[in-house]
Parts: sequence; C-alpha cells; structure tokens
Amino acid sequence: MNYYQEKVETDSIIPARIYIGKSKVDNFHYPLHWHNNLEFDLVLDGMIKGKINGKQIEVCVGEFLFVNSGELHETDANDRNQMSSITILLSYNLLKEYCHDIDLYYFDFVENKDAQNKVKNLILECADLYEKNEEFYELGISIVLRKICCILLKECKKKKQNIGYSRYEQKSLINTKKAISYMEKNYVYDISLKNIADEIGMSPTYFSRFFKKTTGETFYCYLNKIRLYYAHKELMNSDESITEIALNNGFSNVKAFIEVFKKIYKVTPAKYKNQLK
Repeated sequence: MNYYQEKVETDSIIPARIYIGKSKVDNFHYPLHWHNNLEFDLVLDGMIKGKINGKQIEVCVGEFLFVNSGELHETDANDRNQMSSITILLSYNLLKEYCHDIDLYYFDFVENKDAQNKVKNLILECADLYEKNEEFYELGISIVLRKICCILLKECKKKKQNIGYSRYEQKSLINTKKAISYMEKNYVYDISLKNIADEIGMSPTYFSRFFKKTTGETFYCYLNKIRLYYAHKELMNSDESITEIALNNGFSNVKAFIEVFKKIYKVTPAKYKNQLK
C-alpha cells in the first residue's frame, strides 16, 4: 500500500539531515506526518509540544524528542516562547548497514538515562562540527552519527512485538497513514469528506469518527493544517500575494486562509511576514 510519508533525502557523505535554528516568531506547527528516518529534536531554548502515535509529550530545554522510523508525529513550539533546537534526521539505511533485520526492532530511551545523555552530547557534537564547517567536517559528523547508531543498537533496541499494539490499533495506524497520504497528495484540490472516505473504504460518517478518534482532530481541521503548512512555506520563500498563496494551497478564498493562519500563528499572514524582515 502507498501511504504518504515525508521523503527525507540524506546527503551521500553525511547520512543525515541536520537543522540548527531558532524560530523568529512565537509559534510554529509541523502537522502530523511520518518518515523512515529516525528523528532527534534537542531543545536548546523554549519547549516543544509533540504527539507521537497519538500520545502527547512535552520536551523541555536540555531534553530531546525521539521519533522511531514510521511513527506518526507532529510538533508545536510552546506558545509565547521562542524556540531553538537541533534536529537530526538519521538515515534508516545507515542503521540497516549494521543490523540487516532492523525492521523487526524499534528503539526506546525511556528508562535509559545513560543512553539519553550520551546521545544528547553526540547531537551537540554533531551540531558543533556542522556549524564550524571546517575541513573534513563531513567525516567528523559521519563518525559521530555512527556512534549514535552504536548506542541505539547496543542499548536501546527492542523487538517490535513488545510494543503491544492490538490488531485494531495496527489497522487504525495503517488507515490513518493512508488518509494522510491522500490529503498530502491532493490538498491543493477541493477534497470532500466523501472523497477521502471512499479512498479509505469507509462511510463518511464512520470515517469522520475514526479520524477524530485516531488523530484528535477533525478531517477538515487536519486538511487545513496541511494546507497551512505548505502555504506558510510559500509565504516564507516567495513574493506571491496573500491571495495567490491561499489559492495555490487549496484554500477556497483568502479569508479562509487568514482565519486558519491566525489560529496557529496568532497574527495575519502579512504581519507574520513583516516580523521576519
């Protein structure tokens, strides 16, 4: 089956994507998504509120959010606080080089404070090498990433059957990913509840209840978050008018776009863009 996933391309030299930065505004939202790579988000300032497979979590300064391969997750910056963080999207294929049956396992840091501290320090080391950008820094980062892999495989690896998901929960996860895939591929178009329910093989009423139960929000609310995510990227990186950005990303009109934008970012799109200048 083809579900939507975020396609994270990693560098051929550095087997990870690394992001270091500080948000310039009070809020950000990364909608529900998934990818094969493992994700580490180390908070340097502020707080991240997240949801992984439906479970709410909060990550404070000095802690990191960890997302296993394939897990549905979303993140928000804490209201009224600027947030800075280091994000590493570690190549799943790198782990597979050392553990060929890696698909049978997941990684758990919850009860291993020693592993948490070691990985935290290695994330900081990666970021330091990345920012200094000195000769052979790629080699240095690759070595550090392999140290992280070693900790994951030796200290945090657990069999997937120990997760304890029921067949119903597994089926729900599959259908949720399928619904997200459909919305990601078609968000620029007019998508009705019936369209997506037919795609999943449910009645509109049943799908509406199912999606709200598994994600915590309505289908239309989530669809607008996807549209907002891509509209926000266009707002940041283009000179298109607010109206054009709204229509380019599936909003029926500019009023609908502004209304959804203000719910998340607390300001209008125009004012938001001015704050970044």
